[in-house]
Amino acid sequence: MLKRFFELIGLATMGAGVYFVAIEHSKNNACNASEGKLIGLGMSAQCQHVVYAYFGGFVLLAAGVLIVVFGLLATRKAAKRRLTASKSSLASQYQWVDPKTGRPPNS
Repeated sequence: MLKRFFELIGLATMGAGVYFVAIEHSKNNACNASEGKLIGLGMSAQCQHVVYAYFGGFVLLAAGVLIVVFGLLATRKAAKRRLTASKSSLASQYQWVDPKTGRPPNS
């Protein structure tokens, strides 16, 4: 259950990242068009905000992908463990024998 919760959190994080990238993409193109003609490394405060939000969107997208991948790998590992756990346990291989008589108890 917890693994599925993390997968949902990862998908929500990816969605937020895609949203930020999509919203800031047009603003980023506008800043690139206006700032690209200037010589030097300076940029306006508005363009810096766009770049930070754009970068934040990509970070959220990458973090969401990692969370989803780790959740899927954990789910896969748990499924493999469940398949191998269907074998009988070691305790069920031994039968109790009464030490005095050498016979199993009557049930």
